[in-house]
Amino acid sequence: MFLCIKQSLVVIAVLASLSVPLNDEIVVTDGTPINLITAKEILTREVKPDDPIEFTVAEDLTIDGQVVIRKGTPAIASVIIPEKGGYLGKSGKLAIHIESTTTSNGQPLKLRAAKARAGDETTTSAMLPAVIDPTLLFQYGREPKIAPGRTVTVYVAEEKRFRVEGATLVPVVTETSGSQEATVFIYRSAKALGRLNEPSVFVDKTEVARMDNGRYLALKLKPGKHTIRMTDDEKGYTIDASPGQTYFFRIGIERGMFKGHSTIVPEDRSSAVAEIRKLKFIGQDKIKTPALVVEVAPE
Repeated sequence: MFLCIKQSLVVIAVLASLSVPLNDEIVVTDGTPINLITAKEILTREVKPDDPIEFTVAEDLTIDGQVVIRKGTPAIASVIIPEKGGYLGKSGKLAIHIESTTTSNGQPLKLRAAKARAGDETTTSAMLPAVIDPTLLFQYGREPKIAPGRTVTVYVAEEKRFRVEGATLVPVVTETSGSQEATVFIYRSAKALGRLNEPSVFVDKTEVARMDNGRYLALKLKPGKHTIRMTDDEKGYTIDASPGQTYFFRIGIERGMFKGHSTIVPEDRSSAVAEIRKLKFIGQDKIKTPALVVEVAPE
């Protein structure tokens, strides 16, 4: 009897000494902030769409005493589109697609630039003039470069669960909403300039609509990478659409030498929703691929 009690006390003492209780899970929640730093100088005049950009994790991400992501871990990112500055004093911009990093046990972990989940208010980092999920938008003036060591805050774009086995994190497989579609809103404000132009909008290689003045449309897309673009392949953005996430793009008409030309740019949720509420849904005669278009309004 005494031996059994003594053995039980030993087991309790061992369990109490563990940093993570037996059978507990470590959860990396959707929206967890992670600081990244630019690994080397980015010369904006030299980069092209899809060029890789080097970031590293700025400090350990520790949850319940366990290091989930180690300082110095590379983060995958790439150029979406560079926009040169200098024209009439206009600042240059560099949009960078944030994709993922790796946990301490080698598991990929999706990242995004915006903290908010679908339906929430977008949170903008003080370091950046504007962000959308999953794009970092750097703005620069006369000096066409981004210095090494610049810190940006990004956010985990999915929930991951692990259990601790010895010193190892083991992924816990859970049911997910992986089949849930992402929503993409594309809108064009009512403007006098180029009001007769009806630029085509493509998703990947498919023309989905001709965008007339003062209209918006909504698309439902399967999770994964998609390119949202205009007729010109260079005027577009590649997104890694996450299940249930919402993305916003604005079409504009800019004055050119002889005629206006169309552009498509990402927008933050608050600005986009406020503008879309003033617009009408696109006419059925302008829709080229009805299977992708849904008549919904942003929440």
